[in-house]
Amino acid sequence: MELEKLIGHKFKNIALLEEAITTGSYSNEHPDSSDYQRLEFLGDRVLSLILAEELFKLSKSASLDEGKMTFLKAELENNLRLAEYGENMGLRNYIRANEKREDIRPKVIADVFEAICGAVYQDTKESSRIKEVKKFLLKFDILERIKDEMSSGRGFLPIRNQFENKFREIHRCNPEINFVYTSSGEGHQTKWKIEKCSIKDILSQTGEYVELKGIKNSGKWFSSKKDAETDAFEQAYKYMEQKGWVIP
Repeated sequence: MELEKLIGHKFKNIALLEEAITTGSYSNEHPDSSDYQRLEFLGDRVLSLILAEELFKLSKSASLDEGKMTFLKAELENNLRLAEYGENMGLRNYIRANEKREDIRPKVIADVFEAICGAVYQDTKESSRIKEVKKFLLKFDILERIKDEMSSGRGFLPIRNQFENKFREIHRCNPEINFVYTSSGEGHQTKWKIEKCSIKDILSQTGEYVELKGIKNSGKWFSSKKDAETDAFEQAYKYMEQKGWVIP
């Protein structure tokens, strides 16, 4: 199976991998298949243990107290990060779902990523389980991200705070940002994406807002406004870094 090569693990029980990539919408129409929820539950705990262990190893040299370790761990395993890991490895192309591939939400990709961690863990003999999941994470430089986050010092703060702090450092004032949202669906099924992001021009006498054209609508839908904004702030930080933090 092609996905096995991508993961770097040859499954003894291929049914575990099939379960890990199967969504509830797919299993509802294919009663002979199980969805990823059980394995996602297991994978979440396995990933949490591995991240906690790695942070503990690095805590002395990086002077991390319990609070910082807790915060950084949460940042490294939030749904947006996990979805990013999954996107980077091309996981979207292997998920069994009823919707079109481009309509699969980041939350689902994050869940499937955790489910694969659970499947690899469950498929491996007890003495090597954690080691085998780590091998999968190392294959995509995911554990390396921990060291990068700590060496930059940025990982201790949410991306919005990172953006605001850097802007204040350069311009000696707070940034004022406006988002234009698009929503789809109703109630708990509502999804959000940001169509446009503008920042107040601090040199303007009239309080004019300037569009950050580097913030592209990626077409991704998010389950909350907060997640959509987080994605936009990630893009905004990279864009403003490229521009030397000069408002375009």
